[in-house]
Amino acid sequence: RASNNNIRVYGVDELEGECNLRYATRMGREVLDAGGKALRVGVTTDEIDRVIHEASMERECYPSPLNYYNFPKSVCTSVNEVICHGIPDYRE
Repeated sequence: RASNNNIRVYGVDELEGECNLRYATRMGREVLDAGGKALRVGVTTDEIDRVIHEASMERECYPSPLNYYNFPKSVCTSVNEVICHGIPDYRE
């Protein structure tokens, strides 16, 4: 039985430099910011997905939801105040 009682402490070499933890989190933040800028009344979740996908590709990042258990899109999203996430589509 696996035990996960230890908290991993990352070293400087794992945190700094291109393609390390801080770089990855910065790329994630930039992609989320790009998606946030696309939000407005009337925008479809398909459009948000397109923006997220393109922002990921521009940064040579792979959008984690894409193909996860056959999920067909780059972002999980929902319309208005819907609590569960869904597959982006044409609805506003």
